[in-house]
Amino acid sequence: MNELRLIKQIRRNGDRAAADRLVRHYYDDMYRFVRRQVSSDDIALDLTQEIFISMLRSIGHYDARGGASFRTWLHRIAANKLIDWYRSRAYRNGAATITLDETEPVDESDFTRLLESGELVEQVFAFVGEMPPDTQKIFRLHLFGGYTFREIAGITDLAEGSVKSRYYRLIQRLGKEFADYE
Repeated sequence: MNELRLIKQIRRNGDRAAADRLVRHYYDDMYRFVRRQVSSDDIALDLTQEIFISMLRSIGHYDARGGASFRTWLHRIAANKLIDWYRSRAYRNGAATITLDETEPVDESDFTRLLESGELVEQVFAFVGEMPPDTQKIFRLHLFGGYTFREIAGITDLAEGSVKSRYYRLIQRLGKEFADYE
């Protein structure tokens, strides 16, 4: 698949077939990224649809020469949609029982192991949801998107040191906040 050719076709004449191919190519990746972070399949489906609607509406702003790959640009949209959802009334009114796919590899830190095993998840996401959007984005892209700090720096337009600092500061705060969790 030549995504740049498809993007040009979509931009030039709103080519539906090109849009369909582009969405189909990235759909599973985006759905998995979202599903790991929300409470149900229905919410994940809705958010994934919103991601692709936003992508198609803003595809004219994607700059392939800007350094970020299309997949990275799409993950940026997805992270922003998740932040918006966690700040929304729907989430705050009780739609948040988060489950994670337990087949994912476990990180070495105790905190990440607890998080991935499904313990604490709802409380942690509520806590993270109160953080500034850039900090949330860093957390979500690193933990759920599997991006390196260098890649996240490119996505967020922050220095790599700032990305690391914000991530580890959040992990420290989470450790203090949930230190008594058994």
